Amino acid sequence: MKKLFFLLVMMIGLSVQAMAKDVITRDVNQLPQAARTVIQKNFPKAKLSYIKIDKDFLEAATYEVIFEDGTQVEFNSKGEWTEVDCKLNAVPAALIPTAIKNYLKQNFPNVGVEKIERYRKGGYEVELKNDLSVEFDAQGNFLRMDD
Repeated sequence: MKKLFFLLVMMIGLSVQAMAKDVITRDVNQLPQAARTVIQKNFPKAKLSYIKIDKDFLEAATYEVIFEDGTQVEFNSKGEWTEVDCKLNAVPAALIPTAIKNYLKQNFPNVGVEKIERYRKGGYEVELKNDLSVEFDAQGNFLRMDD
């Protein structure tokens, strides 16, 4: 009986693993509308390299858009950006909340934003071109800084 139960659990585990898969595409229409809007507004001239759609069995899909210049934008299942990593360029100002922009302008006037990450439970982490990492709460209030 134990062997049968173990075999059944293994079969279920393998079938779940087989159902979870990544899809690689260049079809922007596979993104949620909100994600397409973010790309059109903030990266109008960027050339798409590929889109990775991560579909896990019991979780909602996530999307990672990679452009030819190395910029990566991650989206949740609703099409809301969760991370923007602009390796060679600055993160578009429109994606940075106003309170964070004001803090950075006052404290780091000539330093660009290389990466911004929005946490699921609120809050942001911003990586600057000078290798500093600055964290903010959901309202954009400064929390801490790391180097």
